[in-house]
Amino acid sequence: MNLLLLILENFLRVFGLFWIVGGIFALKKARESQFIDTCIAQIEQKKADYFITNFIFIGGFLTLLSGIGLLINNDGVIIILLILIVSQLIYFKMKNRKFLRAESQEEKEEYAINSSTYNAFLTSIYITIIVTIKIIIRITISL
Repeated sequence: MNLLLLILENFLRVFGLFWIVGGIFALKKARESQFIDTCIAQIEQKKADYFITNFIFIGGFLTLLSGIGLLINNDGVIIILLILIVSQLIYFKMKNRKFLRAESQEEKEEYAINSSTYNAFLTSIYITIIVTIKIIIRITISL
């Protein structure tokens, strides 16, 4: 049981490093998206829609925080991971609403959910399950 706990902890630490890098890339993408949204709004003379940009920023920030929590092996990271999953579910719901209301094919493409975004969501779920298993094993060992 101790060996399994050690393996899970080390796996999550290594994964935390990748998750930190992913969070940094997402934050960078959010900044670029904000710049593009602002430029398009100025060209088209209308208010910028920061919907996607805001959720990229939130997701990137939560991914970065959870990566740090995984790296330092903090069990409290489960809370951040759950918030990340809930934020992703809200994002999918809101994006689906905008997709259904889209009037043009271009708008539908903009509000369609990318496979990479969906894969990141699934990865969040898998990592949360692994962290939960690790916490259960740790509690079981300490009893």
